[in-house]
Amino acid sequence: MRDPKYLALGVGVAALALGLVAIIALSLYSGGNGGRASLLVQYFRALSTDDEVAVAELTSSSFQSDLVLESLEQGTYELYDFGEEAEGTLKFLLVMPASSGEKRAVLAEMEFLRVGLTNRIESISRIDEGKRLTE
Repeated sequence: MRDPKYLALGVGVAALALGLVAIIALSLYSGGNGGRASLLVQYFRALSTDDEVAVAELTSSSFQSDLVLESLEQGTYELYDFGEEAEGTLKFLLVMPASSGEKRAVLAEMEFLRVGLTNRIESISRIDEGKRLTE
């Protein structure tokens, strides 16, 4: 029969190894482009559902935004990722309905910072706004 001390030690080492693998995987994911784009998607999902708790969890304590969002409802907007131009920033396009009923396209940039193992949104800055072209 096996010694219970060695069995407990083996279980402890296995749990520690599993925890370490999970931390490394989470760190790699949050450091990749998918994690940053996911952060932006989660932020707009939280805004569109008026989830103030989620917005607070996704943003830093000094978060600032100059986007004017007239009405943002789930399923009425589109996000397009333009990637990183500089480390810690993600450029994106937000297409949403304007009060006039037309679509509004806003080019913006999200700045994020690493807090522990996760990323937090530091700011969202409007770069420019496009006008719809008609044929």
